[in-house]
Amino acid sequence: MIKTSLFIVIAFFSVALLPFGVFAQKEKENENVLLHPDKFYRKFFPGFKVKRNPPDSSFIKSYPNYLSVGMHLLSPAIRMDIDSRKPRPRDFDPTSKFRTNVSDVVGFSASYRFVSVGFAFLLKSGMNTHDDYAPSRYRTATIKYHSAAYALQFRYLKIQGFTDVNQSSRLDPNPGFTQRPDMINKEFQFEGIYNFSWKKYSYVAPLTFSQRQVKSHAGFLLRTGAYYNRLSSDSTLMNLRQQPYYDFNDARNIQSLSIRIAPGLGGNLVFLRRVYLSIAAFASYDLYFYKYLRLPDEKAGRRQSFIFVLDGKASLGYQSRRLYAGLRFEAERRAGALHSMAIRTINSYTGIELGYRFDAPHLLKRVYKKTMPPGM
Repeated sequence: MIKTSLFIVIAFFSVALLPFGVFAQKEKENENVLLHPDKFYRKFFPGFKVKRNPPDSSFIKSYPNYLSVGMHLLSPAIRMDIDSRKPRPRDFDPTSKFRTNVSDVVGFSASYRFVSVGFAFLLKSGMNTHDDYAPSRYRTATIKYHSAAYALQFRYLKIQGFTDVNQSSRLDPNPGFTQRPDMINKEFQFEGIYNFSWKKYSYVAPLTFSQRQVKSHAGFLLRTGAYYNRLSSDSTLMNLRQQPYYDFNDARNIQSLSIRIAPGLGGNLVFLRRVYLSIAAFASYDLYFYKYLRLPDEKAGRRQSFIFVLDGKASLGYQSRRLYAGLRFEAERRAGALHSMAIRTINSYTGIELGYRFDAPHLLKRVYKKTMPPGM
Protein backbone atom coordinates (compact mmCIF):
# COMPACT_ATOMS: atom_id res chain seq x y z
CA MET A 1 0.00 0.00 0.00
CA ILE A 2 1.37 3.39 -0.96
CA LYS A 3 1.32 5.75 2.00
CA THR A 4 3.68 8.50 0.91
CA SER A 5 2.52 12.08 0.79
CA LEU A 6 3.90 12.33 -2.75
CA PHE A 7 1.30 9.88 -3.99
CA ILE A 8 -1.50 11.76 -2.27
CA VAL A 9 -0.51 15.10 -3.76
CA ILE A 10 -0.22 13.61 -7.26
CA ALA A 11 -3.59 11.89 -6.98
CA PHE A 12 -5.31 14.95 -5.54
CA PHE A 13 -4.12 17.49 -8.06
CA SER A 14 -4.67 15.20 -11.03
CA VAL A 15 -8.37 15.99 -10.54
CA ALA A 16 -7.67 19.42 -11.98
CA LEU A 17 -6.90 17.73 -15.28
CA LEU A 18 -10.29 16.01 -15.48
CA PRO A 19 -11.67 18.08 -18.39
CA PHE A 20 -8.65 17.25 -20.50
CA GLY A 21 -9.34 13.54 -20.12
CA VAL A 22 -12.62 14.13 -21.97
CA PHE A 23 -11.87 16.75 -24.58
CA ALA A 24 -8.22 16.14 -25.46
CA GLN A 25 -7.49 15.25 -29.08
CA LYS A 26 -5.60 12.18 -30.28
CA GLU A 27 -1.95 11.94 -29.42
CA LYS A 28 0.60 13.53 -31.72
CA GLU A 29 4.35 13.18 -31.68
CA ASN A 30 4.91 16.65 -30.25
CA GLU A 31 1.85 16.52 -27.99
CA ASN A 32 1.92 18.00 -24.51
CA VAL A 33 1.35 15.01 -22.22
CA LEU A 34 0.17 17.31 -19.44
CA LEU A 35 -3.12 17.47 -21.33
CA HIS A 36 -3.46 13.68 -21.11
CA PRO A 37 -3.08 12.40 -17.53
CA ASP A 38 -2.99 8.70 -18.51
CA LYS A 39 -0.13 9.35 -20.94
CA PHE A 40 1.59 11.58 -18.40
CA TYR A 41 1.78 8.70 -15.89
CA ARG A 42 2.98 6.23 -18.53
CA LYS A 43 5.77 8.59 -19.60
CA PHE A 44 7.04 9.95 -16.27
CA PHE A 45 5.90 7.22 -13.84
CA PRO A 46 5.95 4.00 -15.90
CA GLY A 47 6.11 1.74 -12.83
CA PHE A 48 3.63 3.71 -10.74
CA LYS A 49 0.49 1.80 -9.70
CA VAL A 50 -1.79 2.23 -6.75
CA LYS A 51 -2.15 -0.92 -4.66
CA ARG A 52 -5.33 -0.70 -2.65
CA ASN A 53 -5.60 -2.05 0.87
CA PRO A 54 -9.31 -1.87 1.69
CA PRO A 55 -10.65 -1.39 5.24
CA ASP A 56 -12.17 -4.19 7.30
CA SER A 57 -15.45 -4.98 5.51
CA SER A 58 -17.08 -6.15 8.75
CA PHE A 59 -16.80 -2.54 10.06
CA ILE A 60 -16.86 -0.41 6.88
CA LYS A 61 -18.82 -0.87 3.68
CA SER A 62 -17.40 0.86 0.58
CA TYR A 63 -19.23 1.84 -2.61
CA PRO A 64 -16.55 2.21 -5.30
CA ASN A 65 -18.89 1.71 -8.26
CA TYR A 66 -21.58 4.15 -7.17
CA LEU A 67 -21.91 7.86 -7.87
CA SER A 68 -23.13 9.56 -4.68
CA VAL A 69 -25.08 12.77 -5.23
CA GLY A 70 -26.28 14.84 -2.30
CA MET A 71 -27.91 18.11 -1.29
CA HIS A 72 -27.80 19.93 2.04
CA LEU A 73 -29.67 22.90 3.44
CA LEU A 74 -27.86 24.69 6.26
CA SER A 75 -28.53 27.67 8.47
CA PRO A 76 -25.22 29.41 9.30
CA ALA A 77 -24.37 31.60 12.27
CA ILE A 78 -21.28 33.67 11.38
CA ARG A 79 -19.70 35.88 14.04
CA MET A 80 -16.45 37.84 14.09
CA ASP A 81 -15.41 40.11 16.99
CA ILE A 82 -12.42 42.46 16.81
CA ASP A 83 -11.57 43.90 20.21
CA SER A 84 -8.90 46.37 21.30
CA ARG A 85 -6.47 45.33 24.03
CA LYS A 86 -5.62 48.94 24.87
CA PRO A 87 -7.11 50.80 27.85
CA ARG A 88 -10.44 52.40 27.09
CA PRO A 89 -12.90 54.63 29.00
CA ARG A 90 -15.65 52.91 30.93
CA ASP A 91 -18.39 54.49 28.85
CA PHE A 92 -16.99 53.41 25.47
CA ASP A 93 -16.45 49.98 23.96
CA PRO A 94 -14.39 50.11 20.71
CA THR A 95 -15.13 46.47 19.86
CA SER A 96 -16.55 45.65 16.42
CA LYS A 97 -19.01 42.76 16.52
CA PHE A 98 -19.50 41.80 12.89
CA ARG A 99 -22.50 39.68 11.89
CA THR A 100 -24.16 38.69 8.61
CA ASN A 101 -27.75 38.28 7.48
CA VAL A 102 -27.00 34.92 5.83
CA SER A 103 -30.06 32.83 6.67
CA ASP A 104 -30.03 29.69 4.54
CA VAL A 105 -27.34 28.07 2.42
CA VAL A 106 -28.02 25.33 -0.11
CA GLY A 107 -25.23 23.07 -1.28
CA PHE A 108 -24.72 20.19 -3.70
CA SER A 109 -22.05 17.50 -3.77
CA ALA A 110 -21.00 14.50 -5.82
CA SER A 111 -18.59 11.70 -4.94
CA TYR A 112 -17.11 8.86 -6.98
CA ARG A 113 -14.44 6.51 -5.67
CA PHE A 114 -11.64 8.71 -4.26
CA VAL A 115 -12.86 12.14 -5.38
CA SER A 116 -15.63 14.46 -4.14
CA VAL A 117 -16.64 17.92 -5.29
CA GLY A 118 -19.19 20.34 -3.90
CA PHE A 119 -20.38 23.93 -3.85
CA ALA A 120 -22.85 26.02 -1.86
CA PHE A 121 -24.46 29.43 -2.17
CA LEU A 122 -26.92 31.70 -0.40
CA LEU A 123 -30.57 30.73 -0.74
CA LYS A 124 -32.92 33.71 -0.73
CA SER A 125 -35.73 31.94 1.04
CA GLY A 126 -37.44 35.00 2.54
CA MET A 127 -36.83 33.66 6.07
CA ASN A 128 -34.22 36.29 6.93
CA THR A 129 -34.78 37.64 10.45
CA HIS A 130 -32.18 40.44 10.18
CA ASP A 131 -33.60 42.88 7.66
CA ASP A 132 -31.78 45.72 9.43
CA TYR A 133 -28.39 44.11 8.63
CA ALA A 134 -26.35 44.83 5.51
CA PRO A 135 -27.23 42.42 2.65
CA SER A 136 -24.80 39.49 2.61
CA ARG A 137 -23.53 37.10 -0.03
CA TYR A 138 -22.16 33.62 0.56
CA ARG A 139 -20.47 31.07 -1.69
CA THR A 140 -18.09 28.19 -1.26
CA ALA A 141 -16.52 25.46 -3.40
CA THR A 142 -14.78 22.29 -2.23
CA ILE A 143 -12.79 19.46 -3.77
CA LYS A 144 -11.71 16.41 -1.76
CA TYR A 145 -9.50 13.40 -2.17
CA HIS A 146 -10.12 10.58 0.28
CA SER A 147 -8.55 7.16 0.62
CA ALA A 148 -9.05 4.78 3.53
CA ALA A 149 -6.40 6.47 5.69
CA TYR A 150 -5.99 9.95 4.19
CA ALA A 151 -8.37 12.79 3.38
CA LEU A 152 -7.28 15.93 1.53
CA GLN A 153 -9.44 18.98 1.01
CA PHE A 154 -9.20 22.31 -0.80
CA ARG A 155 -11.93 24.82 0.02
CA TYR A 156 -12.71 28.35 -1.13
CA LEU A 157 -15.04 30.53 0.93
CA LYS A 158 -16.28 34.07 0.28
CA ILE A 159 -18.63 36.11 2.46
CA GLN A 160 -19.58 39.70 1.60
CA GLY A 161 -21.65 42.12 3.62
CA PHE A 162 -21.23 42.50 7.40
CA THR A 163 -22.95 44.51 10.10
CA ASP A 164 -21.36 45.84 13.29
CA VAL A 165 -23.99 45.26 15.97
CA ASN A 166 -22.06 47.03 18.76
CA GLN A 167 -24.04 50.27 18.92
CA SER A 168 -21.65 51.95 21.37
CA SER A 169 -18.86 52.06 18.78
CA ARG A 170 -20.91 53.99 16.21
CA LEU A 171 -19.88 57.42 14.94
CA ASP A 172 -23.55 58.35 14.77
CA PRO A 173 -24.90 58.85 18.32
CA ASN A 174 -28.35 57.64 17.25
CA PRO A 175 -29.12 53.99 18.10
CA GLY A 176 -28.77 51.45 15.34
CA PHE A 177 -26.34 49.12 13.62
CA THR A 178 -23.42 50.00 11.35
CA GLN A 179 -23.88 48.34 7.99
CA ARG A 180 -20.73 47.38 6.08
CA PRO A 181 -21.84 45.97 2.69
CA ASP A 182 -18.32 46.68 1.34
CA MET A 183 -16.60 44.24 3.72
CA ILE A 184 -15.45 40.95 2.18
CA ASN A 185 -13.95 37.93 3.88
CA LYS A 186 -12.16 35.44 1.61
CA GLU A 187 -10.51 32.22 2.71
CA PHE A 188 -8.51 29.55 0.93
CA GLN A 189 -8.02 26.31 2.86
CA PHE A 190 -5.84 23.32 2.13
CA GLU A 191 -5.84 20.60 4.76
CA GLY A 192 -5.17 16.92 5.21
CA ILE A 193 -6.39 14.42 7.78
CA TYR A 194 -4.82 11.11 8.72
CA ASN A 195 -7.04 8.48 10.30
CA PHE A 196 -5.02 6.18 12.56
CA SER A 197 -7.90 3.68 12.81
CA TRP A 198 -8.84 3.60 9.12
CA LYS A 199 -9.23 -0.18 9.09
CA LYS A 200 -12.34 -0.02 11.29
CA TYR A 201 -13.35 3.64 11.58
CA SER A 202 -14.47 5.69 8.55
CA TYR A 203 -14.00 9.44 8.99
CA VAL A 204 -15.41 10.16 5.51
CA ALA A 205 -18.59 8.05 5.87
CA PRO A 206 -20.82 10.96 7.04
CA LEU A 207 -19.01 13.48 4.80
CA THR A 208 -18.80 12.01 1.29
CA PHE A 209 -21.01 8.92 1.68
CA SER A 210 -18.58 6.84 -0.37
CA GLN A 211 -18.41 4.58 2.69
CA ARG A 212 -20.82 3.44 5.40
CA GLN A 213 -19.99 2.47 8.97
CA VAL A 214 -21.44 -0.99 9.61
CA LYS A 215 -20.29 -1.47 13.23
CA SER A 216 -19.56 1.20 15.80
CA HIS A 217 -15.95 2.29 16.16
CA ALA A 218 -13.83 5.31 17.13
CA GLY A 219 -10.27 6.42 16.41
CA PHE A 220 -7.61 9.10 16.69
CA LEU A 221 -7.19 11.71 13.94
CA LEU A 222 -4.48 14.18 12.96
CA ARG A 223 -5.25 17.27 10.90
CA THR A 224 -2.66 19.50 9.22
CA GLY A 225 -3.38 22.47 7.04
CA ALA A 226 -2.56 25.90 5.68
CA TYR A 227 -5.17 28.68 5.58
CA TYR A 228 -5.03 32.05 3.83
CA ASN A 229 -7.55 34.70 4.88
CA ARG A 230 -8.19 38.23 3.66
CA LEU A 231 -10.62 40.60 5.38
CA SER A 232 -11.00 43.77 3.30
CA SER A 233 -13.24 46.75 2.69
CA ASP A 234 -13.44 49.85 0.49
CA SER A 235 -13.12 52.08 3.55
CA THR A 236 -11.19 51.66 6.79
CA LEU A 237 -12.10 48.61 8.88
CA MET A 238 -12.46 50.77 12.00
CA ASN A 239 -14.19 54.15 12.12
CA LEU A 240 -12.56 57.36 13.38
CA ARG A 241 -13.93 56.89 16.86
CA GLN A 242 -12.44 53.39 17.17
CA GLN A 243 -9.06 54.00 15.49
CA PRO A 244 -7.19 55.48 18.51
CA TYR A 245 -7.59 52.12 20.27
CA TYR A 246 -6.01 50.06 17.45
CA ASP A 247 -2.49 50.02 16.04
CA PHE A 248 -3.60 49.56 12.44
CA ASN A 249 -5.67 52.78 12.47
CA ASP A 250 -6.70 53.37 8.84
CA ALA A 251 -6.00 49.86 7.53
CA ARG A 252 -8.47 48.61 4.92
CA ASN A 253 -7.59 44.94 4.99
CA ILE A 254 -6.02 42.29 7.19
CA GLN A 255 -4.23 39.42 5.48
CA SER A 256 -3.24 36.29 7.34
CA LEU A 257 -1.67 32.89 6.78
CA SER A 258 -2.03 30.22 9.44
CA ILE A 259 -0.51 26.77 9.81
CA ARG A 260 -2.31 24.09 11.79
CA ILE A 261 -1.40 20.77 13.38
CA ALA A 262 -4.44 19.55 15.29
CA PRO A 263 -4.94 16.19 17.02
CA GLY A 264 -8.49 14.96 17.16
CA LEU A 265 -10.86 12.18 18.03
CA GLY A 266 -13.77 10.83 16.04
CA GLY A 267 -16.29 8.03 16.17
CA ASN A 268 -19.34 6.57 14.47
CA LEU A 269 -22.00 4.95 16.63
CA VAL A 270 -24.27 2.60 14.64
CA PHE A 271 -27.59 1.43 16.03
CA LEU A 272 -30.73 -0.11 14.54
CA ARG A 273 -28.41 -1.32 11.75
CA ARG A 274 -28.91 1.71 9.49
CA VAL A 275 -28.93 4.67 11.89
CA TYR A 276 -25.67 6.38 12.86
CA LEU A 277 -24.40 9.10 15.16
CA SER A 278 -21.08 10.58 14.03
CA ILE A 279 -18.88 12.96 16.07
CA ALA A 280 -15.39 14.36 15.40
CA ALA A 281 -13.52 17.15 17.22
CA PHE A 282 -10.11 18.84 16.88
CA ALA A 283 -8.14 21.33 18.99
CA SER A 284 -4.94 23.23 18.18
CA TYR A 285 -2.90 26.41 18.51
CA ASP A 286 -2.38 27.70 14.96
CA LEU A 287 0.78 29.59 14.06
CA TYR A 288 -0.71 32.77 12.66
CA PHE A 289 1.12 35.25 10.39
CA TYR A 290 -0.70 38.49 9.61
CA LYS A 291 -0.29 42.06 8.39
CA TYR A 292 -2.38 45.24 8.12
CA LEU A 293 -2.62 47.08 4.78
CA ARG A 294 -4.05 50.40 3.71
CA LEU A 295 -3.66 49.55 0.00
CA PRO A 296 -3.72 46.09 -1.67
CA ASP A 297 -0.14 46.43 -2.99
CA GLU A 298 1.29 48.10 0.11
CA LYS A 299 4.47 46.68 1.65
CA ALA A 300 3.98 45.87 5.29
CA GLY A 301 5.84 43.94 7.94
CA ARG A 302 4.42 40.58 8.88
CA ARG A 303 3.65 39.74 12.49
CA GLN A 304 2.96 36.41 14.12
CA SER A 305 0.90 35.03 16.95
CA PHE A 306 -0.88 31.87 18.08
CA ILE A 307 -4.59 31.34 17.66
CA PHE A 308 -6.55 28.74 19.61
CA VAL A 309 -8.87 26.77 17.34
CA LEU A 310 -11.55 24.33 18.38
CA ASP A 311 -13.79 22.79 15.76
CA GLY A 312 -16.00 19.78 15.39
CA LYS A 313 -18.71 18.04 13.41
CA ALA A 314 -21.71 15.98 14.44
CA SER A 315 -24.40 14.29 12.41
CA LEU A 316 -27.30 11.97 13.02
CA GLY A 317 -28.68 10.11 10.05
CA TYR A 318 -29.75 7.06 8.14
CA GLN A 319 -27.76 5.15 5.54
CA SER A 320 -28.86 2.25 3.35
CA ARG A 321 -27.24 0.83 0.23
CA ARG A 322 -28.71 3.64 -1.87
CA LEU A 323 -30.26 6.32 0.33
CA TYR A 324 -28.75 8.51 3.04
CA ALA A 325 -30.34 11.33 5.00
CA GLY A 326 -29.73 13.09 8.25
CA LEU A 327 -29.19 16.12 10.47
CA ARG A 328 -25.85 17.91 10.47
CA PHE A 329 -24.04 20.34 12.77
CA GLU A 330 -20.60 21.92 12.28
CA ALA A 331 -18.86 24.52 14.42
CA GLU A 332 -15.47 26.24 14.50
CA ARG A 333 -14.14 28.69 17.07
CA ARG A 334 -10.94 30.73 16.70
CA ALA A 335 -9.59 33.06 19.39
CA GLY A 336 -6.26 34.79 19.79
CA ALA A 337 -4.43 37.99 20.68
CA LEU A 338 -2.81 39.91 17.80
CA HIS A 339 -0.64 42.46 19.61
CA SER A 340 -2.98 45.43 20.17
CA MET A 341 -6.18 43.58 19.41
CA ALA A 342 -7.97 40.27 19.98
CA ILE A 343 -9.93 38.52 17.29
CA ARG A 344 -12.59 35.88 17.81
CA THR A 345 -14.63 34.07 15.19
CA ILE A 346 -17.38 31.53 15.70
CA ASN A 347 -18.95 29.88 12.66
CA SER A 348 -21.62 27.22 13.01
CA TYR A 349 -23.84 25.43 10.51
CA THR A 350 -27.01 23.50 11.33
CA GLY A 351 -29.22 21.77 8.81
CA ILE A 352 -30.32 18.70 6.92
CA GLU A 353 -28.86 16.64 4.09
CA LEU A 354 -30.22 14.11 1.65
CA GLY A 355 -28.50 11.96 -0.96
CA TYR A 356 -28.68 8.93 -3.19
CA ARG A 357 -26.17 6.50 -4.69
CA PHE A 358 -26.57 5.87 -8.41
CA ASP A 359 -24.86 3.30 -10.57
CA ALA A 360 -21.95 5.27 -12.01
CA PRO A 361 -22.45 5.92 -15.76
CA HIS A 362 -19.98 4.37 -18.19
CA LEU A 363 -18.71 7.79 -19.33
CA LEU A 364 -17.78 8.75 -15.76
CA LYS A 365 -15.91 5.48 -15.26
CA ARG A 366 -14.01 5.98 -18.50
CA VAL A 367 -13.05 9.59 -17.74
CA TYR A 368 -12.01 8.69 -14.21
CA LYS A 369 -9.82 5.84 -15.44
CA LYS A 370 -8.06 8.08 -17.98
CA THR A 371 -7.57 10.88 -15.45
CA MET A 372 -6.53 9.15 -12.25
CA PRO A 373 -3.27 7.29 -11.54
CA PRO A 374 -3.17 3.60 -12.62
CA GLY A 375 -5.09 1.33 -10.28
CA MET A 376 -6.78 4.13 -8.38
